[in-house]
Amino acid sequence: MAYCTKCGTQLHENEIHTCMAEQSTAGAATASAPIMTTAKEQLARVDRHKILNLLKNPMSALHLRGDSDFLYGVLGIIASLVGFILWSWSFKHQLIKAMIAQFGGLMRDDSEAYSDASEYLPIVNHMLVLGLVSLIVMLVAVFLLGSKLGTQRIGWKDSLVKIGGLQWIVGAALIVAALVMFVSVKASLVLLLTTVIASLMLTLYAGIEIFRIHRERAVWFIAAAVLIQVVAVLVVFNSFGTELMDGLKGLGGGLF
Repeated sequence: MAYCTKCGTQLHENEIHTCMAEQSTAGAATASAPIMTTAKEQLARVDRHKILNLLKNPMSALHLRGDSDFLYGVLGIIASLVGFILWSWSFKHQLIKAMIAQFGGLMRDDSEAYSDASEYLPIVNHMLVLGLVSLIVMLVAVFLLGSKLGTQRIGWKDSLVKIGGLQWIVGAALIVAALVMFVSVKASLVLLLTTVIASLMLTLYAGIEIFRIHRERAVWFIAAAVLIQVVAVLVVFNSFGTELMDGLKGLGGGLF
């Protein structure tokens, strides 16, 4: 007695068997193919000249449209997040190297010490969460506050694309700060702080322009957006601050 190896149905002699399991697998593959093709087509349509223009003139992002330039806004947000992650990794790398250099005589093997220190300091993972939450909160805050206080109403997609387009220059600056970290930690920290402040100012100014917020309401818009951002950052940082300090204590052997 024979059975189908795909679905387990009993096969009868001189009977044509249609396997439902095989059909469902083929259908799923066929359905996923257009999705992959669409993603590749979208990436292939990315205009490098437009990206360069966004880097040279960040305020040109205000001319992006949600229906035709959505990819540029999303990629800009990703570029900013990637730049922040790279900076976090470079900071972690230099911090561990400094600790190994300080206590090198007490450690058996530098490579093993680096691996152990990396486990004690999950900085990159925490910074990924911090950067992601910070971006989401800022996008939502600008959209909601702008819609409430501004005279011009735009959709969330247009708002995301315009503000996301501004993040290209932020991502580039963060990548530069990550590279500078290998030359000077202090210079990299200064560049990071400057980039974060400039990014916040640029985003708030763009929000005022996008939603046409009058001067008397602009102060409330800025104050509310900054307060929301600070509270969000403090909440996220507080969630892993204790763990980070415990890791430093464990790594330093009671030094802290």
